[in-house]
Amino acid sequence: MSDPRAQELFEAMVESVGVKAFAANMDLSTRQIHRMLNGAQPEPLGRLVDALFAAEPDEAHAALDHVCSRMGGYFVRTIDNLDVAHVNAVKESAEAIVAISEGKSPRVEIKEIREAISALATLERRLTSGTGPVS
Repeated sequence: MSDPRAQELFEAMVESVGVKAFAANMDLSTRQIHRMLNGAQPEPLGRLVDALFAAEPDEAHAALDHVCSRMGGYFVRTIDNLDVAHVNAVKESAEAIVAISEGKSPRVEIKEIREAISALATLERRLTSGTGPVS
């Protein structure tokens, strides 16, 4: 499966440091990188996307979370079925943010924060698309 956006992003990654440096950092030859850039050989970003879609969602999300954490972030997915519990998670996280900003230390697990961020992203997407806050 060919992913034009993955190819475009891969090309930008290579261009950001140059073919020689990119090849050296990947422990590959410049010839291999050129073959990937020309489409004669699959590039790794497209292969990663294919691998994620080939796996079960929970395992694919765990892999994405690993990649994101290696880059200093977290994978946050949007929620398909936003319900009242998700909206409440957003409210509870907002309360925790206020408490933290006031110097209080509420017990909030990173998992709860990430779930709230997912719900908030989904809520924002629904509100801007006009489909409403809760399904």
